[in-house]
Amino acid sequence: IKRGDAVDNQQFFESNDFYLKNKTEIGEIIINDNKLDQLREIYDKCENYNILSQPILPKFDTPDNQTQKEYLRSLARDGWTKLLAHKIKDPELKKVYGDRFRQEYEVIEQAKLFGYFLIVWDILNHCRSQGWMVGPGRGSAAGCLISYLIGITEIDPIEYDLLFERFYNAGRNTEDHISLPDIDMDVPGGKRDEIIQYLKDKYGSSNVSQMLTFGRLQGRSALKEVLRVNSACGFSEMNEITKYIPDEAAISDQLAEMDEEDRSIIRWALINHPDDLRDYCYVGDDGRLNGDFAQYFQQAIDIEGTFKTQGKHAAGVVISADDLNKVCPMVNPKSGTEKIAGLEMADLE
Repeated sequence: IKRGDAVDNQQFFESNDFYLKNKTEIGEIIINDNKLDQLREIYDKCENYNILSQPILPKFDTPDNQTQKEYLRSLARDGWTKLLAHKIKDPELKKVYGDRFRQEYEVIEQAKLFGYFLIVWDILNHCRSQGWMVGPGRGSAAGCLISYLIGITEIDPIEYDLLFERFYNAGRNTEDHISLPDIDMDVPGGKRDEIIQYLKDKYGSSNVSQMLTFGRLQGRSALKEVLRVNSACGFSEMNEITKYIPDEAAISDQLAEMDEEDRSIIRWALINHPDDLRDYCYVGDDGRLNGDFAQYFQQAIDIEGTFKTQGKHAAGVVISADDLNKVCPMVNPKSGTEKIAGLEMADLE
């Protein structure tokens, strides 16, 4: 067969019905081929299931038959004696700490998250028992007084006027959904595998796993990909153009305020830094892109968020109450032989 020759599709396909059929055509196929019995058989074999639930945390074993609630409170009481009793002399200040503790405790109790805090506490306690350095607390988790009292963090949130609500608040939860807190734990990179093995020994190897992550074309990387594929400019000019495209994390709040259909890192840069990119592309009065590179910018906007690579999350670990292969798909990582949870962090939660 030569280029340009007209070729009958029958040389490649055994039938001519390889296309999406409309309802009428499907109805005729079902009736004429007597497929109803087969469809009913398939339907009867389908099970009802629901993937939505409250967090199903693994059971944390507590000493002396204490409940998780009682054990967390005893740890907090010990922390109060060790960390605060000697420095709180003013009754008014003592009331501030007491009110804050009761507020946090009530929110945690309503969300039934005593086990979550105990699991995190246990991981860090294990690291310290091995003589490994752990971080004093990073991000919004440092705003939790209970975390400070039980040793998850080492920063007094009252002393530094840190807000508990920035870390966690009841407004994140509904009757059907409980959001898990976000506590980042900083541990030595070389000890990560040992910590994961400790979790597997404690909760079961089939209940603990690292997780999948996808590399996405976002903002700068999307525009670079389009410019490269189209041979639109040289490497140095490509870097000059894309240096004005910010990282997503730096403008996440502002992106959230954009209309969903216009939400784009590249479009945000064009709107907020028009003079830096005007030689290449700019947004016209009608909202359309103009300029010599307008088509490339539009292509890049269209592919923002597209998955490009798949790998293993560097630090994310999931601990499940049930065998993970019954909870989510398990996939082979590019390196190693042990399967990992085949969902990204937010979906896995």
